[in-house]
Amino acid sequence: MDNELKFDYYLHTKRLAEATRKSVIKQVNSFLQWLEGESIPDPTETSYNDVMAYVKHCNKQGNSQKTIAIKLMFLNHYFMWQIKEGEMQENPVSNIRIKGVKRKHLHHILKREALNYLYNNYYFADVADIRDKVILGMIVYQALRVEELTNLTIKSLSLKEAKIRVEGSRKANARTLMLEPHQLLDIMEYVSSARPFILQQTRKETDRLFTSSGTGDKLLNTLQHILVHVKKLDKEVKDWKQIRASVISYWISLYGLRKAQYLAGHRFISSTEEYQQQDLDELQGDIDRFHPL
Repeated sequence: MDNELKFDYYLHTKRLAEATRKSVIKQVNSFLQWLEGESIPDPTETSYNDVMAYVKHCNKQGNSQKTIAIKLMFLNHYFMWQIKEGEMQENPVSNIRIKGVKRKHLHHILKREALNYLYNNYYFADVADIRDKVILGMIVYQALRVEELTNLTIKSLSLKEAKIRVEGSRKANARTLMLEPHQLLDIMEYVSSARPFILQQTRKETDRLFTSSGTGDKLLNTLQHILVHVKKLDKEVKDWKQIRASVISYWISLYGLRKAQYLAGHRFISSTEEYQQQDLDELQGDIDRFHPL
């Protein structure tokens, strides 16, 4: 198997779509041709300065900052593969950020105490509310996405170990997360009584952990209903993305970037870095030198 096929297989294991893989390989080949022109025939000897020179080259070619950022993202895949293959020790692209590229907007971050308040004060009126509070807990403590909540099954839970298993997808890595002690009683009540009642009332047979109170399987209406009540508890709450961002920011402050990356299911550390509470557009002096505004 030649290197291009090996690299394509690596990208496939990262769950990149075929069209994306082709774009990555095309850009990497273009970069390798540039290296040859610069008398650097062995790509594993690429240095940080070489990459910065390539950035300058792309800038002279009229590439936009966004285009250059995408090219570097593709090259990041290539160098991470080389590291995995044992051909390189460091990724020369990992610490480069391009000025002028919009970063993910950091929401108003809710404090841990505010997240606890939302969960502890969510009201109970009927069995559906028990389900809704459990769902809320999975968001404010485990930072689960909508699709992850939908894909959870009864087997995802390990109540004896106080853990939940979240399966991977194209967008996120699989992970096993600890449940908070005060979640366990509500989850046990939901699994033992509320969930069977909802299934009986809706005449559904499913192994999914959560199901709607209607005829469908999607949770969007359920989540919207929960959000309405959460906003009444705290007017600072805007949406679920804000709550997830708050949880991830808390993890970063408590555990550091690498563990927070695992807990959040991020495939790349750069995704976790977006949640750091700092000026994400601040650049190093050498990047400023290559990209004057």
